[in-house]
Amino acid sequence: MDGDKRKESAKNGDFVLPGDYLGVIEEFLPGEGVIEENGELYATRAGKVRISQEKMEISVVPVTDVPPIPKVGQVVIAKVIEVKPQAAIVQLLQIEDRNDYREIATSKLAGIHISQVKEGFVEDMSREFKIGDIVRARVLIDKKSPIQLTTRAPDLGVVFALCSNCKAPLIRKGNQLVCPKCGRVETRKLSTFYRKIRIQV
Repeated sequence: MDGDKRKESAKNGDFVLPGDYLGVIEEFLPGEGVIEENGELYATRAGKVRISQEKMEISVVPVTDVPPIPKVGQVVIAKVIEVKPQAAIVQLLQIEDRNDYREIATSKLAGIHISQVKEGFVEDMSREFKIGDIVRARVLIDKKSPIQLTTRAPDLGVVFALCSNCKAPLIRKGNQLVCPKCGRVETRKLSTFYRKIRIQV
């Protein structure tokens, strides 16, 4: 096998997020928690990579030690699953903990209310978040269901986004996002950490 891959293949024990690139079909067969797209393998859930040399199979297993539950003040990584006029609904993926990322106990849902998106007035939620965006947010209220989050601080907000038109990863230019493929310009409530957090898609 040549080690000269365009992207780096995942290694045994790596922690991955949904959408992370794992390798190519020539190297492994897709196991649990893995899908194949155009010959490339991607994780469908958060967890640890397990490679079986015997079966030549790669799978993603959920982390079994008791994962943490988000508490007020903690920073979380979440994926936007719905954008409503007054709030964005997100699925919590991980807790950011001393520059480490820990998987969350359950696939909990959380909400970002329009008043907690950013400083100042928000005219249209769909200009701040889109389905599929990866967001860095802080837990505001953990007692209610869904948990309430805020992205008001400059380091909070969208850290990874795909083009609404062609699904290519967007590049930040100033306060806007530009698609390197089709040239589309989009807006988001951006975090200063946009494309700087270990999220490989």
